[in-house]
This record gives sequence, C-alpha cells and structure tokens, in this order.
Amino acid sequence: MTTTTRMTEVNGFTRLIAAFASQAANFVTRMIVARRNRKTILSLGEWNDEMLHDIGITRADLHSAIGTSLLDDPSERLGALADVRARLRAARSII
Repeated sequence: MTTTTRMTEVNGFTRLIAAFASQAANFVTRMIVARRNRKTILSLGEWNDEMLHDIGITRADLHSAIGTSLLDDPSERLGALADVRARLRAARSII
C-alpha cells in the first residue's frame, strides 16, 4: 500500500494573510501582558514606602512606569528604573 501526501504551495496572498495574523496575535499577546503588568504595578501603589524600598523602587518610579503609553509594558520601565538605582547604589559603595 502506498500513501501519497499532497502538499499545497503557499502563494503570496496566503503568506501575507498568515504574516498579518501572526503579527495581530503577537500584538494582542503584548497588550494582554502589558495590561496584566500595569494592574500589578498599580497594586504596588498600596505598599508603604519601606516595602517599596525593600524591592528597590520608589513611589516616583511607580508613577513614572504607569505614566507610559497604554501600548507599552510599564514593567519594562519600572525594571529599568530599579536597575539604574541599584547600579548607582553599587557605584556609591565603591567610592
């Protein structure tokens, strides 16, 4: 018994539709992640300043991160601010 596999060729239009669908799915995924992270950062606003200091951020960092565009992930901004603060603290301890 012989099995024949039929392969269909993807033409330009089908490839374009597939690329568009992939980009749309990636965009939706990024928006869902950004929304979830924004909600988490908003909940950090309920913490007191000492608790925020323990994780290396300030209340001003929270405001700065939330102030970004709704299309951006605020956790990236918050992480960058915390990283800069940690590097400055480390540099000051060397001097």
